Amino acid sequence: MRCAYIFDFDGVLVNTMEVHFACYGQALAEAGVPIDRQRFFSQAGMTGREQIAWFARAAGKHIDVEAVYRRKTEIARDHAGKATPIAANLELLRVLRAAGHKVAVASGSSRPSILPVMAAYGIEVDALVTSEDVKRGKPNPDLFLAAAEKLGARPCDCVVVEDSDVGIESARNAGMMALRFFDLPRAAEGGAP
Repeated sequence: MRCAYIFDFDGVLVNTMEVHFACYGQALAEAGVPIDRQRFFSQAGMTGREQIAWFARAAGKHIDVEAVYRRKTEIARDHAGKATPIAANLELLRVLRAAGHKVAVASGSSRPSILPVMAAYGIEVDALVTSEDVKRGKPNPDLFLAAAEKLGARPCDCVVVEDSDVGIESARNAGMMALRFFDLPRAAEGGAP
């Protein structure tokens, strides 16, 4: 069997992590919860609700996670259109599909935040799995296992393209091979690679 490829979305196909960080940062600050940039980037792939709950626990605060998530979604509307493509990875995705490999996107982000960006940059895949499709985000294997199932591929035949620590852990937990993408400009600025 040919390998199937599963791409993370944020930080792999498009530069959206700074936008996400700004939106989550503002929503959490309004709730009195500090957010650490490096920790946020290293946990990319967790669902938004999981990120919010993690930072609230770390701060020892009891907050309404759903209310903060709704506020983050409101703030994100003001940041629409600020995502930029990661050309090398988009080209890799297109080359793999043209060569007959099955390709999926598996992301801890929501479908409403991903679909407009996919449409804007002409990103076509054989399967899409988002936070709405699973109960647990990364580092749990659920997103990648759901993507493999949608592709009709065995986990051992899948290669994941990821940029975060929890994403790599998630791929390993799913029994898949992983390619680590490093965004060198972001890493040089002191962010998580």
